[in-house]
Amino acid sequence: MRLRDHLDPTLGWRGSSDVEKVRTYTRQSFQFIIVAVAVASMAASARAGDAVSTAAALVCAVSALVVLHRIPALGGASTADVRAPLSVQIAAAAVLVLVGAAPNLLWVAILVTTPIAALVDLRWSLCAAVVAPVVAAVSGSTALEITLLAFCIVAMATTVRLSMWLLRIVTELATTRDAAAALSVAEERLRFSRDLHDVVGRALSAIAVKSELAAALARRGDDRAAAQMDEVRVLARESMTDARELVRGYRSVDVAAELRGAQSLLSAAGIRTELTGTVADIPGAVAEQAAWVVREGVTNILRHSRATYCRIEFGDDRLRIVNDRPTSPERAGDGTGLAGLRERLAAVGGSLTVESGADTFTLAVEFAPTTTSPTKDTP
Repeated sequence: MRLRDHLDPTLGWRGSSDVEKVRTYTRQSFQFIIVAVAVASMAASARAGDAVSTAAALVCAVSALVVLHRIPALGGASTADVRAPLSVQIAAAAVLVLVGAAPNLLWVAILVTTPIAALVDLRWSLCAAVVAPVVAAVSGSTALEITLLAFCIVAMATTVRLSMWLLRIVTELATTRDAAAALSVAEERLRFSRDLHDVVGRALSAIAVKSELAAALARRGDDRAAAQMDEVRVLARESMTDARELVRGYRSVDVAAELRGAQSLLSAAGIRTELTGTVADIPGAVAEQAAWVVREGVTNILRHSRATYCRIEFGDDRLRIVNDRPTSPERAGDGTGLAGLRERLAAVGGSLTVESGADTFTLAVEFAPTTTSPTKDTP
C-alpha cells in the first residue's frame, strides 16, 4: 500500500475488518498530529525568514510519516525498514534545535516522540522526558519552555503507547475470535463425520448382509430371496432418510429401536443373539448414547468377526456387547467408529473399554451414575 493510501481516511474503509479500521484510525491519528505540528513549525520558521528551519521541519515531518508508514503494528512490513527514515528525522530534528527558534523545541519533541514512542517501550520515552529538559536547560531555555517540553514528551509518549496497546488488544481479540470460529467449524465437521460414519456404516453393513443372504437363497431357488431384497430396499430408503435427517441436524436414535434392528440384523446374518436385562435399565439421560453403542457394536460384529453368537447385556449404568470369533482381535479396538463412541460417552461422563482375545471380543460401557429416571422403552 502506498503512502498516499494511508493518508486517505475513506479508502477501503467499508471493506476493511474491525482490526484494520482500528489500525487505520490509529495510524492516521498519529499522521494528523505530525502534519499539524509540521505545518505550525514551518509557518513559524517562514515568518521568521528561517529557510533552513523551514526545510528541516519539512524533512523531519516527511521522515516521521515514513516511519509511521513502515511500523509493522500499523500495517508496515518490517521494523528494519524504519532505520533510514528515522535517522533522517533525528538529523532534521537536530538541525531544528540548533538553528531554529526556541518554540521549535516543543514541535521537535512532538515530531520525534510520536514515531519513536510507537517503536520503543514507554520507559525509554520517560527517560527522554528527563534528558531533553536537562539539555534544554543547559542551552538556556526558560523554566516554562523546559516544563512544556517535558510535558509534551510525556503526554505524547503515553498517548502513543496506550494507542498501540489498544491496537494490540483488539488484534489479539480478533485473532482469538477467528481461532474460536475455526475450532467450532472443525468440531462440527468432526461431529458430522462421526454421525455420518455411524449412520452409513450400519446401513451398508445391513444391506450387504441381507444381499448376500438373498443371493444365497436365490441360488437355491428359495422364494424367500424376494422378501430379503424387499428388506434391502426398505433399508436403503431408511438410510437415505437417516442421511437427510442427519444433514438437517434433526436426527436422533432410540435405544429400543436400535436393539430391535440389531436383533433382526444379527438373526439374518445367522448369529444367535442373547439379551440380558432390558433397555429400561439404561437411564434416560444416556439412552441416546446407549443406542449408538448398540449400533456401532453390531456393525463391528458384522465387519470384523465371523461370529455365531452375540450377547447384549443391559444393567444399571452399564452396557456390554460380547461376540465370539473376532477376525482381528489385535485391531478390533481401533478405528473411527469406537473413537466416535468414546467422544459421545465422554460428553455424558461415560467410558468405553475393549476386551479382545483370540475367541471373544467385548465392548463394555460404563455410564456415570445419574438420578435421571430410566427410559420406559422395551425391546
